[in-house]
Amino acid sequence: MSLVSIDQLALGMVLSRDVRDMTSRLLLSKGLHIEARHIRLLKMWGIFEVHVHGTDAPAETIPETADPERLEAVGKEVVRLFGNLDLENPAIKEILKLSAAYRMTKPGGEPRARKRRMEKEEIPPMPAENPLAGMERMEIKLPEVPALVFQLNEIIADPMSSAADIGRLVNQSPSLAAMLLKIVNSAFYGFRSKIDSISRAVVLIGSKEVSNLALGITIMETFKDIPKQVMNVESFMAHNLACGIVARILAAHSSITATEQIFASGMLHDIGRLVLCKHFPDVAQAVFANARRTGDSLLKSERAMTGNTHAQLGQQLIKKWKLPWTLENNIHYHHNPSASPDPESAVIVQMADIITHALDIGASGEDRLPGFDGDAWQRIKLPAGALASIFHQATHQIENFRNAFA
Repeated sequence: MSLVSIDQLALGMVLSRDVRDMTSRLLLSKGLHIEARHIRLLKMWGIFEVHVHGTDAPAETIPETADPERLEAVGKEVVRLFGNLDLENPAIKEILKLSAAYRMTKPGGEPRARKRRMEKEEIPPMPAENPLAGMERMEIKLPEVPALVFQLNEIIADPMSSAADIGRLVNQSPSLAAMLLKIVNSAFYGFRSKIDSISRAVVLIGSKEVSNLALGITIMETFKDIPKQVMNVESFMAHNLACGIVARILAAHSSITATEQIFASGMLHDIGRLVLCKHFPDVAQAVFANARRTGDSLLKSERAMTGNTHAQLGQQLIKKWKLPWTLENNIHYHHNPSASPDPESAVIVQMADIITHALDIGASGEDRLPGFDGDAWQRIKLPAGALASIFHQATHQIENFRNAFA
């Protein structure tokens, strides 16, 4: 069983898994023998790859003609990135290999230049009074929920909400409506005809899908005015969007339901870091500088310098804003899934974050991954051999989604 691209799909091949669209709607059933009309259907719905019996799985490989110096540089960068993880874990070992191969085959895929002043860098002093000293004070300092986020959350929580209700709410923000329609009309969803209204988008991809997309975009937009000297928000958002996509792919491969919440969890997993950068910029810059100087992960630097982490801060924000519990859980535990009441969902978000870093998409601010919960990952029962297919699928879907934001 393997994943093959639609361009390589031949008549008579047999599907080894059901094929579903982005809303989990069944398109073709497992065991079906591929005909020309099936290939046309897959292309129409924007399906780029399917699982079939009896072919070799695609995998990223390092070209035999690869420049040795560049190969060495890429290898060092990948090992440094994964240095805190158990490199003998089968899943991590596979991701490390796939990451190095993918970076070598990317056009212009040199390791990203990273500003390292290390020992020479002077760490900005912490403010005289640490605004993060204690969860009680932290909660008081958190921003109030934006009106549109509050209203979207009410829509998501209301099982009686209609396509027209969602359409009316989203259309209150012309920029949000335009963004959502651009995404829905992108190759990411692959609809044959143009979708020209939010209510029509709700009918086609579902109210939860549209509402969670709108919620994630609106929350991220709330923090877009962070100064560049504190954080590159555009690069941060690219990383988090990609993480949401990878989380959804992993969930689909793991037969986890409620993928809309998984997507939103991946998209918002580092929201606490945005809160830190926007509302406590002096603290954020001190934390970043300390991580660069020591070579520690940002997570470790946050804990050492503030006594808290972006995961805790994000969880407090989601709780204060009364957003769905699944988001709160996955954001809080994405660095420690085994402690979660729902470890499977939390470890999906953690693995999605790791894979997004492996693909070198955007930047979360983290320069050295803090860890991997191998015990929680074992609960997913996804073999390491499946990760090559997930990498391949993720690169297609991320590119199509990212084009919607161009």
